[in-house]
Amino acid sequence: MTVRIAGLSLALMLFVSMMAAPRPQAQSGAPDPVVFQSQVFPVFEAAKCSGCHAASGVASATRLHFPDTGATSAQIQAFGLSLSMLVDRADVSKSLLLTKPTNVTRHTGGVRIKPGSPEEQIVAKWAMSLASASEATLAAAMRSLAASEGEVAPKQLVRRLTHAQYDNTVRDLLGDYSKPAERFPPEDYVDGFKNQLTGQGMPPLLVETYSTAAERLALNAFRIGDINGLVPCKPASFSDQKCRDAFVRAFGLRAFRRPLSDDEAKRYSAVFSEQARVSRRFLDGARVVVEAMLQSPNFLFHVEAGPDGRYADYDVASRLSYLLWNTMPDAALFEAAAKGELSTGAGRERVARRMLENAPRTRESLDQFFEEWLRFDRVVNAVKSGRYQAFTPELAIAMAEETRTLLHHLVSNDLNFMDALTADYSFLTSELAEVYGVPAPKEQFEMVGGLATRGHSRAGHFPRIDRGAD
Repeated sequence: MTVRIAGLSLALMLFVSMMAAPRPQAQSGAPDPVVFQSQVFPVFEAAKCSGCHAASGVASATRLHFPDTGATSAQIQAFGLSLSMLVDRADVSKSLLLTKPTNVTRHTGGVRIKPGSPEEQIVAKWAMSLASASEATLAAAMRSLAASEGEVAPKQLVRRLTHAQYDNTVRDLLGDYSKPAERFPPEDYVDGFKNQLTGQGMPPLLVETYSTAAERLALNAFRIGDINGLVPCKPASFSDQKCRDAFVRAFGLRAFRRPLSDDEAKRYSAVFSEQARVSRRFLDGARVVVEAMLQSPNFLFHVEAGPDGRYADYDVASRLSYLLWNTMPDAALFEAAAKGELSTGAGRERVARRMLENAPRTRESLDQFFEEWLRFDRVVNAVKSGRYQAFTPELAIAMAEETRTLLHHLVSNDLNFMDALTADYSFLTSELAEVYGVPAPKEQFEMVGGLATRGHSRAGHFPRIDRGAD
């Protein structure tokens, strides 16, 4: 599977523009959203596309989500403009907006709009109008729509670190591999994943565990001195203000994933000095600053642009890092943000390609995605009746790892992803080989051919593979 980096900048533009509500009149050069509402949207409604492409529909995992029942005219019009993500500007006839509902490109829902019909021509005309408008024109049209609704700015979605992101972040921030989030209250799956905004509450028990974890992590960070090099200087004494300020700024940059404001630096420096004065130990001051920052919303939530939005490049750096690595930015990414290299599509692509070359981090992020998408937890925790005595907890873990290894094989070798469902080979252990009834491989999780199905699929937990506009 080829990772298409160019889509990252487009996805970012779409994310910003789709959060805005639409305008009632088209700007010059932009498709008229009123035409979409009055002519095109009824075609999709008659085809019952919204029945599947909704938050609770069978196609909820795809990019295409229709407005909810009762949506305003402005919301429907904005939806029409957002369909540009499904338009092939080079060859409109190949656009998913046309080929999916007509089943020219395989569509799980079958033929919803008959090829060659007047309805198809209506959709094709809209696709042409979207293709002829520049991305800047479409974005401006959506901003104008938002203004007509009385909104002065797009709504900002604030996401919390997932438990996996929390563990990865404190690992890279503090050098702590204890995975404290494994002891947090469990996360809920919403639409198949744990990072959905609607499922990210802050119940009192989670707040308490954040506090407990921050205290423990801060203690461990300096239990036997500054072994992880968190302090960027050698303090002359417990009251060394120059070294204190350097630590607060340097650690704050990494913890909040953006530079501290002057007021923030002053507050944390005061906390540092008070504790260091009482204990007469410099590292005690550093410890309380770490504990305080780990409980800050600026650490726990993705608000890297800052309260006034001035740190847009750091926000982009964090989005890239948590998308591709599922953890905080590294030093090179922070440097790119500081130099303004992430303000252009070319700069973001260059940085993203560099990040994807880091195979261990990329694989770790893919592992987390596969684990949630395919619900490996259901396999590992599956319980079979007494008739299946060969099904043990160890075998269940091997089944999940088998599928994970197969998927990484497809990704790293740029193979057809449908092989995840149809391949007659897999990666087996001796225990799995016994289940399949084939000779045991010489090595653990070695490729073995001639298989009818895979263990994970047999366990009944392999969902559909569909992340497009199907």
